[in-house]
Amino acid sequence: MTAPTTTAAFFLPPDPDWCTNCVTPDPGVVDHYSRIWAGGDWYDAATWKVQVTQRVQQGPDGNLIEGLAVIDVTGVEGTYASTADLARALLLAQQVADRINKSRRGA
Repeated sequence: MTAPTTTAAFFLPPDPDWCTNCVTPDPGVVDHYSRIWAGGDWYDAATWKVQVTQRVQQGPDGNLIEGLAVIDVTGVEGTYASTADLARALLLAQQVADRINKSRRGA
């Protein structure tokens, strides 16, 4: 009897300091999510959300593959009165994404 392969089962890279939530959609894959910057436009009843995400996965040879950090923006349509808050959230998210992408291993 042979032991099962444990490399994919125990693939848990360390959580980065900016990560507030980690999701494992598939074995060997971890999605990191930053804090959420959110706001709303009470006049137009629109809400928006900005979040930085990054996918980390295990390569076929067992090495760590870190994807680029991206900024997910949702709900911005129809948001007019809160443009200053939205711009501030986008700038903060861009700072986090730039820091992640600059420090990526193998970049």
